[in-house]
Amino acid sequence: MAKSTEAKGTLTILVIRGPYVSQAPELAVRTAIEAKRQGYHVNLFLYLDGVFSAHLTKDKEYHNPGEWLRWCVEKGINVAMCSRCTGARDLDTKCAIPGIRFGSVWEELTHMIHASDKVLTFTE
Repeated sequence: MAKSTEAKGTLTILVIRGPYVSQAPELAVRTAIEAKRQGYHVNLFLYLDGVFSAHLTKDKEYHNPGEWLRWCVEKGINVAMCSRCTGARDLDTKCAIPGIRFGSVWEELTHMIHASDKVLTFTE
């Protein structure tokens, strides 16, 4: 039987907590990758301290949420982050993982949620 190319639906995942203070980024990214593997269209939005994950660009000897986000981008997951949250935390937009878009909550996240069948929020 041929595998359908049509997505099962759209899932949007919102990550609010930052890496290394919470398991939220790791759980969110693992959920996104598994949902994509199962045939869902997946959006992932980094908000508030969740934006720190996109700035972990160097290799680590331990779990690296930045590397996981790189995998998400490579697997075709739509990853975006709040540009205001990045600026408020003095993070340089040029130092983020390539392929992650910058957008606003009002435009980018609202569009993602509106287009979704399900929305999950990861925070602790």
